[in-house]
Formats: sequence, C-alpha cells, structure tokens
Amino acid sequence: MAAAARAACFPLGTGWTLAAVCRAPGGVLRLPAAARLLLFHRALGPSGGWWLRDRVEGVVPVRTSCRVTRAEASGSTARLELTGPGGSERLAVDPMLAATGYRLDIDALAFLVPALWRGVVRVPGSKPPRLTSTFETSVPVLYVTGSLAAPMFGPMMRFVAGTAYAAARVARYAARWVVAP
Repeated sequence: MAAAARAACFPLGTGWTLAAVCRAPGGVLRLPAAARLLLFHRALGPSGGWWLRDRVEGVVPVRTSCRVTRAEASGSTARLELTGPGGSERLAVDPMLAATGYRLDIDALAFLVPALWRGVVRVPGSKPPRLTSTFETSVPVLYVTGSLAAPMFGPMMRFVAGTAYAAARVARYAARWVVAP
C-alpha cells in the first residue's frame, strides 16, 4: 500500500506535499502564515504539463534563465537582446513568447474601485488578500479565488483543479445572502 500511495498521481503531480495540498486546501489555510508562504513558493515550481514535452523539445527553440535586456519591433519581427548564463545574444524572432512570470497583487485588479481594494487586508509580506475559510476578503461580500487565493489555500488554487473546492465554499457561504421569492 505504501508503494501505491507513493506512486499515486494527484492533479498537480506526485509526492506527499502535492497530495496534501490537492486533498486538503482548507488544511493549508490552518498553517501559520510563514508556513503557508513557504508552501506557496516551494511546493510547486514552474513546469509545463507532461503532455507538452514532445510538442516543444526539439520543435521550438527554448532559452531558459535568460533576461530580455532590450526589445524593439521591426515590422512583423521582434529584435531581442537576451542576457543569460552563456552571455548576451541577439535574436530576430517572429512570433515570440516571453514567459516573464507575474506577481500576485490585488491592487492590479483595475475593475475594483480604489475604495474597495484599499480596504482589503493583505497576506503579511505580500500583496494577495488575506482570506477567510470561505474565500471572503476583509471587505464583506468580496470573495477572491484562483491565483490570488493560492498564498492562503496552497498552489492547488492556481489551477482549474482548485475551482471545485473554491466554488463549493463560496457558493455555500454566499447562499445565505439569497432571498427566496
């Protein structure tokens, strides 16, 4: 049985840490803030789906650990200067994909009026909102799911696999506001 559990595959991959965050996102919420952030940053590194490897390797040129130090458009071509472990490199590319990463920041949600996001208490040391067990922010009836919920509920929230958990909790709690006709 131990071998079967060790080899089990969960929505985010294999291993005990991923098994825990996939099976119990609510348990992540109960961890101390420092442990949650450590889990958020280290439990799941950058990676693509296993099914992408054959579609990319040897088919599409890939450069990792590079920084785009200059970019300019020239017609339908982009001219890039990259700096990486092997030094600098100049490329003319068409098309290109620059996977530059992102930072979770509730202030970046332009559709929220400033009075709303100013009232949202953040996760200490970062910009995502601190959430209750029902995904509610410190602003009553303002719920946040998806990537912005990952620092509170774990990396499962960054993926479609986390939507069932989040939707069930938000719907159950928000239903108390529905008035029957």
